[in-house]
Amino acid sequence: MNGTVKSAARVIEVFEYFDRIRRAASVTEVARALGYPQSSTSVLLRSLVELGYLEQDEARRNYLPTPRVTLLGSWIEPLLAPGGEIVRMMDELGEQTGETIILGVPSGEVVRYIHVVQATQAMRLHVGNGTIRPMAISGMGRLFMSGMDENRVRQIVQRYNAELAAGQTPLYLAAVRRDLAAIRVEGYVPSFDRVTQGAGGISVLLPVVPHGMPMAVAIGGLSRTINDNRERFLQLIRKSIRRHLQPGAELRAA
Repeated sequence: MNGTVKSAARVIEVFEYFDRIRRAASVTEVARALGYPQSSTSVLLRSLVELGYLEQDEARRNYLPTPRVTLLGSWIEPLLAPGGEIVRMMDELGEQTGETIILGVPSGEVVRYIHVVQATQAMRLHVGNGTIRPMAISGMGRLFMSGMDENRVRQIVQRYNAELAAGQTPLYLAAVRRDLAAIRVEGYVPSFDRVTQGAGGISVLLPVVPHGMPMAVAIGGLSRTINDNRERFLQLIRKSIRRHLQPGAELRAA
């Protein structure tokens, strides 16, 4: 990674760090959390202050993103802007369940989490914005694959198998096809211990595809908790989708 690309990546990582913690942070905190040298972190944060993307509390030596950051990208998809319907829907699901609420999109051979509402439970699933999961084996990945054509599904399975370490179990295309057929019938994916042992989730596709990009929302948590509440969580997601993303559907469903 050359110097220019590295610097650009660090800017994005700084913004994602503030999005995770949602409070002001010192140079030391940012450097420690992201694994950067403190001197270069200080230079980077001061540069972002000069550009108007961070503000500095000189008394406390803390930094915080400015409203200018909020406006970045809001023109692309208003639903995803702060206060937009998708964000409101996720906040609502977080309040109703106390579990981690995840918004994901397909990105090549992986699923990328682009917005996460952290759980409030003492025992909870810890993931952050930018987290990636393998498309081929994750619950949300299989959900996205259920809408892909046969050639694309085959490519994903072949790529996954080609990159397996010695001793790992390969995927069989016929088994994946059966799983995808069941997902198309059910319309959602329950997932338990697929990528992380002890972690599970309920994933549902959203009925909006901004700029052709499918999106899905999931309630994630401990596998036992998700399994015990599977039907309730699924109904909460579907009801919230109708309320926020399908105007009028809530009345029709009543």
